[in-house]
Amino acid sequence: MSTTIPHLLEPYLDLPEETSLIVLSSILGASTNWLLFRYLHSYLKYTPPTSPNDDEPETAVLLVSFLRDYPFFQQSLAKLSLDLDSEAKKGRFLFVDGLSSLYLPAKGGAAIQNGDDLKQVQAVIEAGVTSLLQQQQQQQHGKKRRVVLVIDQPDFLVASTAAENAAMAVRDMMLDLREKVHSCVLTVSADDPLIHPSTTTPTPLETSHSWFVLSLIHEADMLCALRLLDTGHGKGRQWCGQIHQLSGEQKGG
Repeated sequence: MSTTIPHLLEPYLDLPEETSLIVLSSILGASTNWLLFRYLHSYLKYTPPTSPNDDEPETAVLLVSFLRDYPFFQQSLAKLSLDLDSEAKKGRFLFVDGLSSLYLPAKGGAAIQNGDDLKQVQAVIEAGVTSLLQQQQQQQHGKKRRVVLVIDQPDFLVASTAAENAAMAVRDMMLDLREKVHSCVLTVSADDPLIHPSTTTPTPLETSHSWFVLSLIHEADMLCALRLLDTGHGKGRQWCGQIHQLSGEQKGG
């Protein structure tokens, strides 16, 4: 894995403003994994300047993944010289495993997430946010902490949950969670057949997925949409990305 970050991308990896929503969209052959690793690396490697009069909060990350387990992120970020186990011991990182069942606390700070009950899912994630805030209070009294919530493939919940009106229920859960953290980064699948079903009678799942992803994009402060190269695969490059800074007027239009 290349450790080089394109210089044009670097400004977008900085810690976003409070209440910000960043959406990273992928298609088949252009995964968001590489980009998501850079966001995690940027947030966890960031150290606020130290001075007697500097009260800038430190940053902690709560990573929730519904398609990938902890070893996947652990091994991938180790190639970027980021030790997730070490960050978890410092109380700056927590992983909620939505793919399999792990226990809290466990290696890497993994948390259990069983079933498709959205209330339980939300409760586990909120408990993770609370845990990160409490650990910081125990270590550094009086100093604030910003928790960034990173959710990998929340659209999986739309397909897997048995809840009625699943897309709206998951979106409402996202809104509730965003109120409890500094900012939020989401990855979603945006393949054309999922967003624009070709059939005249799309399935309920196709309709739900399309509505969910498009609603997130309209609410986002920034969208990074990955796609394949028009010229095919190049040497060392298989995809490219388009970054859109979305203002309030643009999001509503």
